[in-house]
Amino acid sequence: MEPTRNNRGVAHENGSIESPHGHLKQAIQDGLLLRGSRDFDTLDAYRRFVDEIVGRRNARNRKRLDIERSALRSLPARRTTDYEEAIVTVTSTSGFILRKVFYSVPSRLIGHRLRVRLYDDRLECFLGLTRECQEFRARLSGSTDQSMAAVKRSPKRTANWDLAMDH
Repeated sequence: MEPTRNNRGVAHENGSIESPHGHLKQAIQDGLLLRGSRDFDTLDAYRRFVDEIVGRRNARNRKRLDIERSALRSLPARRTTDYEEAIVTVTSTSGFILRKVFYSVPSRLIGHRLRVRLYDDRLECFLGLTRECQEFRARLSGSTDQSMAAVKRSPKRTANWDLAMDH
């Protein structure tokens, strides 16, 4: 097998990845419709639901997966990072914007630069080596550009945003 690279700006070259991703998303949508509700009691319940769907879809590839597993090496002794890092500055409104979402932090951090670890479901804020706070990761629903303009004019408007948990 030879690795290849996609050319920048040529969208159709992603087809081999995007198509299965789209099919999985559709399978999850179908599963939610059959379930009758999009509400889950916990994040773990939602993850189990998705794992079930992925497991069913992978069952047809079981033989090929078993062949590949025999060629795999053991995992490294230490776990790799499962987060991205960003540096943010806490504003005078006691918050910061990361990926177009405004997060509030304790006012004692105003003016400080924080190292933020962005996980799948949360973010952790560090001042030096000390973890200062942890928050659920959120995404905006609706028009992000309008929301960001509103934050720049009046940060208190964020109280009316419709925040959706990142499942």
